[in-house]
This record gives sequence, C-alpha cells and structure tokens, in this order.
Amino acid sequence: MREIKQELETILREYTAAELKSLSGDENLADIGIDSLSLVEIIFDIEEQFDIKVPHEAELEQRGFSLDSLADLLHLVTCLYQERQS
Repeated sequence: MREIKQELETILREYTAAELKSLSGDENLADIGIDSLSLVEIIFDIEEQFDIKVPHEAELEQRGFSLDSLADLLHLVTCLYQERQS
C-alpha cells in the first residue's frame, strides 16, 4: 500500500499547488484545488499508472466508493489495484 500511496501522491502533485500532508486525511479534493476537470485527468493518470479501470460515478456509488477526499481516492485506488491482483 505504501507504494500505491507514494505513486498517488506523485500524480496529485501535478494537479495541485497545495501541500499534501497526508493521503489518509479527510482533505476535500476541491479544497486543495482539484476541480472536476482535474479529477478526470487524475483518473486517466491513475488508470495508466496502476493498470486499473476506474468505474463511472454511478458504479462507484453503487459499490460504496466516493471521490470527495484524498482518503477516498487512496481507498479506491488501493481496492481496485488489489482486485486486479486477485
């Protein structure tokens, strides 16, 4: 999980000038300057970096995922990556 966290931090730093204190925190993505367009670009980068497919919003909600905070994003990527490894 540590490697996932580090890679995700690297991706996020390309899209925000805010200092990322912790991906396990509840910082709202909008509060650190990540708007909806940036989030789409981040998702593309995540899919490429981790060789995963991030589902559309309706499926995310159906599976109980959210993309509101840094912690949500880390949880999503970790779960999808582990699913791919299984």
